[in-house]
Amino acid sequence: MIIRLFSRFSAPVFLIALLIATNMPAMAEPITISHDRGVLTLEHPAKRVAVTNWAFTETVIALGIDPVAIADPEDYHDWVAVPELPADFVNLGQRSSPNLEALRAAKPDLILISKELEMAYDSFNAIAPTMVLSIYNNDKDALPTAREVMEKIAIAIGREDAAKTWLAATDLKFAEYGDRIRAAMPKGHDLDIVNFVSPTHISLYGPPSLPGTVLRKMGLSIAYQGPVTNWGAAKGGLEILGPQAQNTLVYLNPVPDVIRQKVWTSPLWKILDFVRNDRVYELPVVWAYGGMPSALRFAQLLTESLESGPVK
Repeated sequence: MIIRLFSRFSAPVFLIALLIATNMPAMAEPITISHDRGVLTLEHPAKRVAVTNWAFTETVIALGIDPVAIADPEDYHDWVAVPELPADFVNLGQRSSPNLEALRAAKPDLILISKELEMAYDSFNAIAPTMVLSIYNNDKDALPTAREVMEKIAIAIGREDAAKTWLAATDLKFAEYGDRIRAAMPKGHDLDIVNFVSPTHISLYGPPSLPGTVLRKMGLSIAYQGPVTNWGAAKGGLEILGPQAQNTLVYLNPVPDVIRQKVWTSPLWKILDFVRNDRVYELPVVWAYGGMPSALRFAQLLTESLESGPVK
């Protein structure tokens, strides 16, 4: 009797089990991403991401995830501005030395750091899986490196499709902005992009910088072609602008009040050709050491500034 029942039901039961097994979703493969420290393996996409610099902050937000921990959020508002930070997150303190106790309390499942913090990699990695990604300070061109960083972050957080869509739309905007800039910029005067940090500290951006590589992406060239630091800019006081006086000057905000009060009223500033002949343009706040969102914002603001006209 037992044998008869087994014979009666074993075939259908086997077939049902086989049918269920063949329709079960396959176990997800682990995620592997190469980064500056080697290869990171994640069992599943990260959802709680901690960021230690502003390029990572804006990139993660652009991909649709609010970071659970952010470094230097107060200064972010002054130097980056867009995209806006989420309402709730753990403040990690300074970008150069994030608070590890605060980081641990945020319970991240992924931490993003750049090479400037790599010496503390083991401490970060003891809290959560850590990726080392650097856009700057590495002798690489900023824009293609920023794009690669966005793609790697997207893999780690399961937002690859969002990244592809975002990047494709950005490429179209770069082409549009390039055409508009060519139509609006003063003819015969290439663009110098600068950041006034203090009366004795001016950053003059060169070809490998974010401004330089964004201009190249748009089919334009940056005026300054001289030596630069690993961050893509020449450093100096007002004297570094003298050889650039026949170009068009575009400066980024924020600009310290002391610059407006002291430097821009100086005789040296007033005799520069781009000042005397109204070829000085101003951009709202934009981070020149950012990721892809800052690159797109720079292109948009530059276009709008040149179309609006020089500073009066």
